[in-house]
Amino acid sequence: MALYSVIKSLLTPPGVLILLLLGAFLLTRGVLARLLIFTAGSVLTLMTLPVVAILLMTPLEPFPALTPESIPGDAQGILVLGAGSDPAPEYGGYTVDEHSLKRVRYGAYLHRLSGLPVYVAGGGQQDGRPPVAFLMARTLRDEFGVPVAGVESESRTSWENAAFTRPMLERDGVAHVLLVSDAWHLPRAVEAVEQAGIHATPVPTGLIHYPGWESDLELRDWLPSARAFLDSSYAVREHLGRVWYQVRYWREGVPGA
Repeated sequence: MALYSVIKSLLTPPGVLILLLLGAFLLTRGVLARLLIFTAGSVLTLMTLPVVAILLMTPLEPFPALTPESIPGDAQGILVLGAGSDPAPEYGGYTVDEHSLKRVRYGAYLHRLSGLPVYVAGGGQQDGRPPVAFLMARTLRDEFGVPVAGVESESRTSWENAAFTRPMLERDGVAHVLLVSDAWHLPRAVEAVEQAGIHATPVPTGLIHYPGWESDLELRDWLPSARAFLDSSYAVREHLGRVWYQVRYWREGVPGA
């Protein structure tokens, strides 16, 4: 079984791409060319290893999973941040993507635990797709049976999520929300929402790392994986996003509509 896992990992992407880069490195003679191939191969290899993906994600996921007992008694609403959408002819158009679906599912779960009203935020896409918030609201109502108290459909970034949801929440007298997003996205989202004047309790979903994960490592965690490469890409992008938001705070101050 271990041999099968190794062979499958190396003969399917991204493992086979790593082997091709290794072959190119061995066949190339130029120093600069070999250096570039070695660098590209090394970065690709590291980013495809699940253990590296977890290490990249760990500093982005400081908030533990919420338990029913730790739901703040003064929370007044649940704010679910959108991610994206996917073409879905089986649904007659578009539907929420993987990340948005995880978030609305968890929002529905929190609603049943707490009875708090659910708000969603997420604007339209540049290619004319419907706003993510509309798709999230439809999914909550039609598939999870959860009513939606408010929809913010103009924001396109986490910065705008924070700025544009404040008037909606103030309209309903909501000052403290349970903020739902992917665990790796929450630190940046919480800071933006708090800077905009909304008290937020982070409630992460889709955690990549967890306490004691090091003791659960297996052979497959050291083999190339397309999923690990995707997680590593999200982590790198989020680290850069946090740096960029610090620059925005310095230049523009707090998010405002």
